Amino acid sequence: MDDLINAFAGSQVTYQPNSTAAEHPKFSHSASYKAKSTKSSQEARRRKFLEAQKEKRYDFASHARRLATNEWDDNEDENSAANEMEVDEFAIKPPRSYKDQLMLSEWLVEVPSDLESLWYLVLCPVGKRCLVVASRGRTKVFTKSGYQVTSFQSHIPGGNKNGHSAYSLLDCVFNELDKTYYILDVMCWNSYPCFDSETEFRFYWKQSKIDECPEVTKISDTNPYKFLPLPYFNCDAKSIKEALWSPLPFASKLDGLLFYHKRTHYISATTPLVVWLKGYMVPEMLNIDIPTSLSEERPASYLTLQQHIPEVFAQHAKRKEEEEKNMLFED
Repeated sequence: MDDLINAFAGSQVTYQPNSTAAEHPKFSHSASYKAKSTKSSQEARRRKFLEAQKEKRYDFASHARRLATNEWDDNEDENSAANEMEVDEFAIKPPRSYKDQLMLSEWLVEVPSDLESLWYLVLCPVGKRCLVVASRGRTKVFTKSGYQVTSFQSHIPGGNKNGHSAYSLLDCVFNELDKTYYILDVMCWNSYPCFDSETEFRFYWKQSKIDECPEVTKISDTNPYKFLPLPYFNCDAKSIKEALWSPLPFASKLDGLLFYHKRTHYISATTPLVVWLKGYMVPEMLNIDIPTSLSEERPASYLTLQQHIPEVFAQHAKRKEEEEKNMLFED
């Protein structure tokens, strides 16, 4: 088990793109990204991501099959290239490996105007982010960087000797103490891909499929880890407060809050359509009271979110300035 824990190092939810201890990769010191990121605010980029996904023509059924089999056909990729979406900031083709397959969040910098009507909240437990691939009778687990850390049999479709013809792909957070894979999202279940399905469907699908397969939620000789779907909540102030003040839906501690736009598809990239906050940032950003236990997790050095992650807000201010200039020129 120690090897498994060490292998996951660097794949934690807290210390990857969602980290409050480091700047987000999209707000890195990369000159090439800075040039792109000055074009629009977070809210405008959300609109562009939503527009881009309407135009994409990527064959996600083939992509799911390739991830399940680890077989990548170069000729097939070339022949279908004309029908695939462009690879740019807003429309990203998944890589041909297990690396960078997960949909990652940005810091919540601008509270969406449609937060209450078009977003879901997911409370995220402390753990290691991972891609779970159940196929050919085995359940394999990969870190965000594509490193395989373990393989075992499970009751996930495709993940045991009775399910060689099926395959499933899950976006999970693994907590070793709980011996649990908490399911954030589903990319494919029982050979049915849902990359290009909206969050509303994927979250419904995630819960309903686990309900139909209760054996995956219990530890047994043929299922050594639990697989539990993380619940989701509406994003009106009352629902967010109730979620934070109620007993947590998992045994481990709360790592933070993920907000998913209901219309976003599952993309293998960092996206402003999934955003992240630490629990102690909620009063500042959303003006919602939080339990004392969350307030006590606030670092002594923390004053404001803007002070805590200055690079994010510096880039955000620069984008807003560029937007205002562009509007003046257009007028």
